[in-house]
Amino acid sequence: MNRKNDLFKELNITKKNPDFCNPLDIDIQSVKQKVNSKIDSASTERESITMKSKKKISLIAVAATLALGITVFAAGGIVSTWFSSSSSTPDYKSLPTAEQVTKDIGYEPVLIDTFENGYAFKNGSIVKNNLADENGNSIEKFKSVSFDYEKDGDIVVFAQDKFNSEMKLQGDVIKTVKDTDIYYYSYTNKSVPAEYKLTDDDKKAEESGELVFSYGAEKVEIKNVQSVTWIKDGTQYQILQIDGKLSADELSDMAEEVISG
Repeated sequence: MNRKNDLFKELNITKKNPDFCNPLDIDIQSVKQKVNSKIDSASTERESITMKSKKKISLIAVAATLALGITVFAAGGIVSTWFSSSSSTPDYKSLPTAEQVTKDIGYEPVLIDTFENGYAFKNGSIVKNNLADENGNSIEKFKSVSFDYEKDGDIVVFAQDKFNSEMKLQGDVIKTVKDTDIYYYSYTNKSVPAEYKLTDDDKKAEESGELVFSYGAEKVEIKNVQSVTWIKDGTQYQILQIDGKLSADELSDMAEEVISG
């Protein structure tokens, strides 16, 4: 299983039926899990997440796509949900060529074998994305990639997405490199079982943004999530960690390396 899915497992997201993905709607300040949608009829077991576009985490993205805290608009209106799915087996077990990835997703990726800080390519996945309105009607579909990098057991996820819907990145600009703003965003995620009822303290923490709740876990767990996100030449890039070792500055340095490369 690829490491991105492992990261979601660290948040206690359970595997879904092969034909029906029971998506996890991770709320960044306002999003909650609320949909069960058929995303893919492939026989391979898949995992997915569903994200409210107002405050979205893609993990993984992801991963799905893992693009933290964005507001998405499309010609047909506001995107209400972002469905994202990838195979439980990595599509790339070694660093692919630009030609290979372009053939797989339709646009050229940024490829890095090893970052200057020592995080080396481990594996990668093709991610299928579907932006839908509040009625579940598809507004835009696209493919993206998510690469996992590892150093001494610590994982960094590098996701790349290109789509037509407009967005506003959430977070604070931590650095500007070659006229490209790098946004840093972090939050504390509380994973809870599907039947979990929010306490009054939970509701206050959610309202204030102190906690983000994700549903479908086997038990209650709290994880720290942080990422840097930027847009360059129409592609959105994100470097993400869940309970990782890197600081905000170290993540932004990795982003600067990508932008300057």
